[in-house]
Amino acid sequence: MKSYIKAIIIFNENNEKRVVPLNPGVNIITGESKTGKSALVEIIDYCLCSTRCTIPKGKITDFSYLYTLVIVIGDNTYVIARYNWDKGGKMHFSKESKDFEPKTLELSYFSEKSALSYKDVQYEIECALGLFVTNMSTDDDQQGKKASLRNMVSYLFQHQNLMASKFALFYRFSDYYKRKDVIDQFPVFAGMISQEYYSDLIQLNTLKAQLKQKYRKQKANEKSTAYIKEKLSPLLADYFALLDRDFDSKMSVQKMLKITSNLPEFDDTQLFGDSKIATRYSELEEELEELRNKEREILLKIKNIERASSTGSSFSEMLKDLKQQTRIAEIETSEYSCPLCGHECQEIAEKDSELIDATEWLDNELMITEKYTADFSEDVRKLKDEHSKIDCKIREVWKQIKTIEQKFISSESLKSKKEKVYYAKTRIELYVEMNDNGIFENVDDDISELKEKIQLLEKKIQGFDVYTKKVKAQAFLSENMNRLSLTLDFEDEYRPINLNFGLLDESFDIYQYQRNREKIHLYEMGSGANWVSCHIALFLSFLHYFAKQKNSPMPLIMFFDQPSQVYFPQGDNDDEITQADLMAVNKMYKTIFDEINSIEKDTGILPQIIIVDHVDGMKLKCKEEFESYIRCNWRNNHALI
Repeated sequence: MKSYIKAIIIFNENNEKRVVPLNPGVNIITGESKTGKSALVEIIDYCLCSTRCTIPKGKITDFSYLYTLVIVIGDNTYVIARYNWDKGGKMHFSKESKDFEPKTLELSYFSEKSALSYKDVQYEIECALGLFVTNMSTDDDQQGKKASLRNMVSYLFQHQNLMASKFALFYRFSDYYKRKDVIDQFPVFAGMISQEYYSDLIQLNTLKAQLKQKYRKQKANEKSTAYIKEKLSPLLADYFALLDRDFDSKMSVQKMLKITSNLPEFDDTQLFGDSKIATRYSELEEELEELRNKEREILLKIKNIERASSTGSSFSEMLKDLKQQTRIAEIETSEYSCPLCGHECQEIAEKDSELIDATEWLDNELMITEKYTADFSEDVRKLKDEHSKIDCKIREVWKQIKTIEQKFISSESLKSKKEKVYYAKTRIELYVEMNDNGIFENVDDDISELKEKIQLLEKKIQGFDVYTKKVKAQAFLSENMNRLSLTLDFEDEYRPINLNFGLLDESFDIYQYQRNREKIHLYEMGSGANWVSCHIALFLSFLHYFAKQKNSPMPLIMFFDQPSQVYFPQGDNDDEITQADLMAVNKMYKTIFDEINSIEKDTGILPQIIIVDHVDGMKLKCKEEFESYIRCNWRNNHALI
């Protein structure tokens, strides 16, 4: 997802503010120790709906009242703000035009904005990014986890304690469940799959479970009380209705089975009417009509959801096309003069004003439609599952009605009342005999139908081709890492570099293949230079990979905290800094600069990388390029706060 942070702004309660301006591409904040550089990543994380505040206590938290992130996502600017943790941590979220200027932002801007929970704002950000996977379960008996913004941040941040670590690659991977979620949700973040994939998986597993049940019935029908009651109760109800007697359908199965062995006999000396069988027929007709009404309601809901989804998407695309057309003739002046007489043309200015109003309307409509054109696959699946159950019940009731019609009301073969009663009694005796022999209904047709549905779903799921996409992703990451490693500082004993990343095996670890095919993991490599080079190569490769994926909701933002610490632990003014260290740091920065520009050339999108470091670049060979990317230089009593 094309995105970048425009600015980080901190307000105090007196409307004083500290602004860190940022641009697409490379952004460097340099400065001395304890000036607040590393706090920036914690502020970004806090504004991206972290459940806790990890902003360092001290000057920053004492000053801050409201932390604000101004971020561009797609064609819009979003203002995300969060109050100091001690003030409750409530948040604001608002949408502005793409050219919104962060420097104009004042504390008064938020006075009329609703205070939201971090969960509500997280949902809004996920909608803006197009992250709509809400149920990653593969079982319809439980609600699975949703793909989360909070799991995206592990791909965005390289904290100071990570940059040169040999034991950890990803942010917050020390938490087992967090690690598992981040790994599991990679295919979603990469745009490989959508909610439709998981909904189809749920449906497939449901059908497979149903098929197993049918197979078990085919081998030996389960003699469950619920099943016997369902089948035996209507047979007894018909029989008692023909005898003009009442029947209690709520009696226990044991009592029903006892009655079948001692059924009341037909007495042709008594007068029997047809009122009871007619009443039963009428009740079944009413039940059938009620079931069909429910079926119609569900089918209508499915149709409306599918139509709404299609219409919403079409309307959103139409608005986007219209928005694109309005950009062609953007307003460049507020005053117009006649080229002949020189008089001011007020009418054209009024038309410009109308065009601005229309553009604002377009933005508002796009904001509304984007939120309500999400993936409805899960809702449709649940409705179809409910419809399937009602359909089975309709067939059962319809079968009972047809039996009464054909055998007891307008039968051509059963003329007398006695024949009808004996037929009903025979049906009961036959069922009891089948029950005793373990033979019930023929489920062959159901099995064939389920197999056909399963085959179609499996073919559809295979079309997502997740495994092949993962293979290609792993190959790209490894190839890109090895390309970048040629210009990074690796020890000679590990050359030629053959880095690999464990995406398919879900280890999410880096390892090096030596000439003898020995696998050396990151934690087995020596030297901080190797560790930091691996981190830089991997996460620049992730940034490049996500930029190449058209359907990826991942924000194209990367944060590197103190990448030069391995070489300059005490700062770049230390007299003991060697020429070799300077060359290594120069290669590191040059690699980062070139890769960001390479990504833009390859994808047409310029991602954003934010680097905080105590290096000022003056001793580097690439100092002019380095200097052009500096957004803040916190030295000589200058700092974040």
